[in-house]
Amino acid sequence: MAHFSKSVRLPYTPEQAFELVSDIRRYPDFIKWITAMRVSEEEALDEGRSSCLGDAVIGFKGFVERFSTRVVKDPAAGTVVASLVKGPFRRLRAEWRLTPQERGTDVRLDIDYDFKNPFIGMLAAANHDLAVDRILSAFLDEGRRRYSAPQTGPLGV
Repeated sequence: MAHFSKSVRLPYTPEQAFELVSDIRRYPDFIKWITAMRVSEEEALDEGRSSCLGDAVIGFKGFVERFSTRVVKDPAAGTVVASLVKGPFRRLRAEWRLTPQERGTDVRLDIDYDFKNPFIGMLAAANHDLAVDRILSAFLDEGRRRYSAPQTGPLGV
């Protein structure tokens, strides 16, 4: 099983950063490996949290895989957690954690995964640092596109 974490500071309010990472429907617009995303079973949970099912199609170096995750969004806690429902993994859990800072928001991505197919697992392990860097870069680029200039919130963030 592989585990990795990476953090980046976004020059946006916690609300803007949360909108950016929780808007899974738009991931194919800016993350090049996600070629399609269908969102269904959206429901409101307690205390402002929400849940949905995300069905993704990933294309990478000639491989195409489909998988489904249950995504729980908690704006008050600043978390978005995706847990495996079905797909080519034995295990998959991705957690975005947002922490307000004086000038922006720290965004941390933690992923635990294990592929059923050992060959795909070796490819993923060999490329996961590059993949995470590119994913976080895609979020930075999308933030610039959506928000053009950093915004400040009520706390001066």
